[in-house]
Amino acid sequence: MSEEPREPALRRLTWRDAAGSVAGTTAAALLIAVGLPHFLDTSWAEIGTQLGRIRPGTAVVMALLLLGGLFSYTWVLIGSLPGLGHVQALKVNAVSATAANLLPLGGAVGVGLMVLMLRSWGFARRALSSSIAVVGLWNLLARVALPVVGCLVLVAGPIDAPEVVVRGGWVAVGAGTALVLLASLLVLSDRVADALVDLSRPVLTRVLRRRPGRAPVDQLLTDQRRRVADVVRTGGVAMTLGMAGQFLLLFGLYWYAARVVGLDVPLAELVCAYTFRQFLTVVAVTPGGLGVTEVGTAGLLVLLGGDPGAASATALLYAIYAHVVVVPLGVAALGAWWLSPARSGALPAQEPSSLRT
Repeated sequence: MSEEPREPALRRLTWRDAAGSVAGTTAAALLIAVGLPHFLDTSWAEIGTQLGRIRPGTAVVMALLLLGGLFSYTWVLIGSLPGLGHVQALKVNAVSATAANLLPLGGAVGVGLMVLMLRSWGFARRALSSSIAVVGLWNLLARVALPVVGCLVLVAGPIDAPEVVVRGGWVAVGAGTALVLLASLLVLSDRVADALVDLSRPVLTRVLRRRPGRAPVDQLLTDQRRRVADVVRTGGVAMTLGMAGQFLLLFGLYWYAARVVGLDVPLAELVCAYTFRQFLTVVAVTPGGLGVTEVGTAGLLVLLGGDPGAASATALLYAIYAHVVVVPLGVAALGAWWLSPARSGALPAQEPSSLRT
């Protein structure tokens, strides 16, 4: 389907955006500054002592693990959008991550920036809509699957957890597994997807009014689902490996941070805390889940036997790399794109082979 080129334009920020950013950032700062030592019964002096163990060499190692995780994620984007190069994917990943880390519910802003950048490089809107849908689905399923892994470690591993926690873990394993299987069937099975569309058609026709000249909503959803399925069939393996590589490297960063600050807990407990952290990034409303994830995961580490000061230092050190270190890279990537000739005039859709960087 041919599309006319359109110059990308960033949405203008309003006072509401600024107020939301300030409120979210303030809430995150208060949770860390006040909530972290209060809820974990520790002090900033103790946390600072643990963080004082960091040396330049260890800081560099953690930065390399972070960059490795970001680069591994480029396979997720490339698998969803044939023709995208690793450098391009790294740029849009850094920019979208920076937006998510700086703005409350900034994931939507990050997606908008991603679309603008990819459009300026000549990718068609139709391909982008499928890519965004697939990447969003993969991210959601990964953050559901990770807690399932953590719960399995909790209930079937060497951790001596209370009975009520074990029961809750089995419930989480069942619910998460069912959700992943249902999403997989919706994407890969025409019969299941068509049955769901038939069931939801009365609701969709009432909630979403049909615009003149546009196909019915159920037809649009069916078309989008089939395009998503095509992307999954061709790029699903690369996307899954890229996502797995990212989480393995970032867990390596989490494990290394724990060891650097002297948190002495077994590997199984760290797996539980890390997977729980990834789940909190989905449900938290502060920028990137900042504050909520640190208090939540540090609290879990303490419940599993960790020292409060070391657990707090671990959560804080990982947050510095996940939320702060990536920001300069994202700002630099956004600035380079903004000043590039491609941004001033978006190209029409081209053959994927001509779009590699």
